[in-house]
Amino acid sequence: MAPEQTNAKRHGPNRATTVICLVLILAAALVIARMVKFRSQVDVTLPAVLWEDGEATAVNTTLHFHGEMVKQWGQDDSFSGYLELEEQPFTSEEASKVWLTMAHEGGGLNRGLLEYGKFPAHTFFGELYTDREYTQFFLFPFERVPGEDDGTSTYVAGSSVYVAPAASLDEAKALLESYGLMESHGLPIPDESPQ
Repeated sequence: MAPEQTNAKRHGPNRATTVICLVLILAAALVIARMVKFRSQVDVTLPAVLWEDGEATAVNTTLHFHGEMVKQWGQDDSFSGYLELEEQPFTSEEASKVWLTMAHEGGGLNRGLLEYGKFPAHTFFGELYTDREYTQFFLFPFERVPGEDDGTSTYVAGSSVYVAPAASLDEAKALLESYGLMESHGLPIPDESPQ
């Protein structure tokens, strides 16, 4: 046997081979981690308020969030279930189901479009923001605007918002302000001047 071969056998694999193996193991671990889905059942009922068109008062209601949340590393969260609003019968569990894909936004919020309906027909209801733990909800209902000539309609952001958990308009405004949602959605910002 040649002396070079004897030396190679004595010292084991070279550094390049070791680095390549480590990189392949790390890549495989990352691929596997992206495939793992964390499923959890969600069943939350919260006091909420509906603040319409910048009115001086808000309507008390209840928000019920029930279904399955799926979180996956490197992917948007997805939810399948029901987001029921007390005074909106079409949002009830018996009437329809909601599907959500919640993308991470800046400021510690998730954002998604809320749509209801029997599969596959969906009706857009609004834009939903939640905190990352799904304990605070901000739902901005859309307004349907008919098209001018062709009979179609589009959805535009309205000036109403559901806020949960909140039992009063002051609590709702405080939560909206804490995430900067009042200004970004054109809601009237409270006047801080002394009276």
